[in-house]
Amino acid sequence: MITVVALGCREGQITMEGAEAIGKADKVFVKTALTDTYNYFKGRGIEHTCLDFIYDSSPNFDELDSAIVEFIASQDDCNIAYCVNGSGYDDRSVMLLSDSRDIKILPSVSFGAMGGAPSVASVCISAYELVNMRGFNYDTRMSLCVSDIDNAFIAGEVKLILQNILGDEEKAIYDGREICIYEIDRQDKYGYASTVYVPPKKLVDKKRFNFGDLYQIMRILRGDNGCQWDKAQTHESIRQNAVEEAYELVEAINNDDIDNIIEESGDLFLQSVFHCVIGEDSGEFDLEDCLSGICRKLIDRHTHIFGDVVANTPEEALKAWDEAKAKEKRYSTASEKIDKIAGALPALMRAYKVQKAVAKTGFEFDSIGQTTDKVREELDEFCAAKTREELEDEGGDILIAAVNVLRWKDVEPEIALSKSIDKFVRRFKYVEDKCGGDVKSKSEQELNALWEEAKVATKDRV
Repeated sequence: MITVVALGCREGQITMEGAEAIGKADKVFVKTALTDTYNYFKGRGIEHTCLDFIYDSSPNFDELDSAIVEFIASQDDCNIAYCVNGSGYDDRSVMLLSDSRDIKILPSVSFGAMGGAPSVASVCISAYELVNMRGFNYDTRMSLCVSDIDNAFIAGEVKLILQNILGDEEKAIYDGREICIYEIDRQDKYGYASTVYVPPKKLVDKKRFNFGDLYQIMRILRGDNGCQWDKAQTHESIRQNAVEEAYELVEAINNDDIDNIIEESGDLFLQSVFHCVIGEDSGEFDLEDCLSGICRKLIDRHTHIFGDVVANTPEEALKAWDEAKAKEKRYSTASEKIDKIAGALPALMRAYKVQKAVAKTGFEFDSIGQTTDKVREELDEFCAAKTREELEDEGGDILIAAVNVLRWKDVEPEIALSKSIDKFVRRFKYVEDKCGGDVKSKSEQELNALWEEAKVATKDRV
């Protein structure tokens, strides 16, 4: 039997039950003598083994805790008291020990007074590992222990990371005392045995969320007791939503509306996760399949980052991406590449992409003058058209010729048209307002004059 006895964070925080367990144990192990709590063993004649010798031979904290667990587990089958600093729940070696052995934890006085914890921390990590791990996140429905907070600087770094995940006001336990996250770097004392323990958090009680939370919420909504509407959806029924949300995000970007960019980005995340959950329910694919695909794509196509290709400019980087993509897709002709351009794209955007792909083959005009001549030619053919079919055919030719003109000037037609539409709407609103809502009452000359006024008034002088 292994009993974990928590010594607390200061001398005198061991409980009577903990002291009794030490007294009855056949073997007593103390994780370290380099803390104030070790004073309990001084002058009491308690036979024990201090494990500082394992510290001296371990290159990092992971190997330290693993070595300690291996050492304790190797002892004879007897009654063992393993004494650790802190609460008992927030020590990584205790977490590892609980994975392989049945243990009993006797918390310290300070931690026990707050009701203790239901189990050892589900996620346990050294502060130094946490700080060096970019993009750290975890499922906050599990508890978290951050150990080895041995100075104010590292405490500040830990605080910033946890604030981003949990918020400023979220409660945590530092060395047996309840504090707010923002107070982690405001403590009087730090040491390599100092820890922050964050209790598990229910989804409904959270103030900040992560991508994993979004996935869990969608799993709940699609679950047996979930939302009837969400459960009824299919890939087909919500496919248009992704298009709409994407365009709403684009509009927010065009308006430089940061709050709306945040909101619309979240809406777009939702659509992606929604399709992943639907895929899981049908057994077709899951979230990890999608994430694995995009991660693999990013690695394979950034050959100048993850490979030996050299790219020192944005243009060279894009070229490296295109070459890697062509190799991946095994394009042997431009036509094969064109076939991969999504037919569901807006027509102007699709025309632009098709023309760019075609131009790379050498199928291209010699000058921009030839592109404008082509527009005039197609306009003449449109004017000569007789039937509805001919008008549609020649009208489309005008548009694709116009797209080619913009491409020669490296102008995205979709963006250009959107801006022009917005400009037209602003000017028309001005004119209509000046007409008192009755545009028909004005002559052509009056409307033209008002339109020129609108250019100045709306600052659209072109």
